[in-house]
Amino acid sequence: MRKSNIVTITGAGSTRTPALIGTLVQMKERFPVSKVIFYDIDQNRFDLIREYVLLVLKKYSPETEIVIAQTQEEAFSQTDFVFTQIRVGGAEMRSHDEKIPLKHGLIGQETCGAGGFAYGMRSIRDMIEMVDCVRSYSKDTWILNYTNPAAIVALALDMKYPDDKRLINMCDQPYSMMVSFAKIFGVDSKKLRCSYFGLNHFGWFTDLYDTEGNNYFVALKEYFKNNDFKPYNAEQRAKSWLDTYLRVNKMMKILDEYIPNTYLQYYFYQDEIFEEEDPNFTRVDETLATREESVWNITKQAIGKEDLGNIEVLSSPVFGAMMVEVAESIAYDLNHEFVVMIKNRGIIENFNQDAIVEVVGTLGKNGVQAAPYGEISTFYKGLMENQYAYERLTCEAYFEKSYVKAVEALSLNRTINSLDKAEAVLQDLMEVNKKYWTLERK
Repeated sequence: MRKSNIVTITGAGSTRTPALIGTLVQMKERFPVSKVIFYDIDQNRFDLIREYVLLVLKKYSPETEIVIAQTQEEAFSQTDFVFTQIRVGGAEMRSHDEKIPLKHGLIGQETCGAGGFAYGMRSIRDMIEMVDCVRSYSKDTWILNYTNPAAIVALALDMKYPDDKRLINMCDQPYSMMVSFAKIFGVDSKKLRCSYFGLNHFGWFTDLYDTEGNNYFVALKEYFKNNDFKPYNAEQRAKSWLDTYLRVNKMMKILDEYIPNTYLQYYFYQDEIFEEEDPNFTRVDETLATREESVWNITKQAIGKEDLGNIEVLSSPVFGAMMVEVAESIAYDLNHEFVVMIKNRGIIENFNQDAIVEVVGTLGKNGVQAAPYGEISTFYKGLMENQYAYERLTCEAYFEKSYVKAVEALSLNRTINSLDKAEAVLQDLMEVNKKYWTLERK
């Protein structure tokens, strides 16, 4: 029997939490948990799922102690892992992130472009506060951060805590795409391996194979020529996500050397995506009306119940599975492979050494490890240098409260590419984000 762990879930009121708990109990033999600590600054939001997650744990993992933390000391003073999934500003601020850029003729997206900039500035502040708090109690606790926009957050945290090896930033989109690739070929996704390089939400698969020596990369590229790319759970996805996957096909009709991350659509098809956007109903509204509504409908069935009965137990084959697998690999020093985020330091030879790159690596008791990737060609290097400059300037704008650097960052972003639009959208974003971040002209 493996040693049990104590896990703190921050942002516990997230609609992802019920499926995360379902996944934890499914995988409890691999990653046993002696105590789960739920913590959210918005207790009312957690109350919406509270009775549901308690009943799931009571039925499927009665040996697990449950703590609803009211203070940071309760949440962080004695825990092995902190699973972080916070959304600073909630759906209200996400709505601003997506809708304000549309007023300026720019795409509205929560992690990319102007919206991602605003969200990143908010996330940096709260993540630094959280890391400081956790570290005030323990230097050994593992912080597994899935807070978006991961590229900006990871870079800012590296700038603030360059020597903290137990602060791990992760993204599940490459993992999700691997699950989708596995479904195409009817193979076990756990046996698939890949080669990958880039920045977060800005990368490419360059090979795909399995542990038995079979290579699927050429066949996958050929598949995309004749078949629509669909997420593994297409029947559960909203239209905007189905369109997102279809644009992988579109990108590969022009550039078929590698397989792009789905988020690259925002940097190559800005005008097309903008024309499709409804300024009164963006992805946040779609999410609230579909995935979130579905979760609430299930969890509210548990209110006032003494047992789970026939209520569906949610689980997550991507987000939840990856979080638990990452923790498992670290806790038991398994050094399993994932697409990881790590400071470059020679991994990509001809790219900025201070950038946080996304490549294939392993996770174990020493944190993230990645083997050298080699050099990248001019086209990809050019794209990544431009994107990294945007990310770096965004972080510097936050730490220095620099208005000028914020304008520089936004004007560089491929979704904007205009100094006038960069300044105009920044003015509007500053107005609605005043309680989260401010900038100064110097």
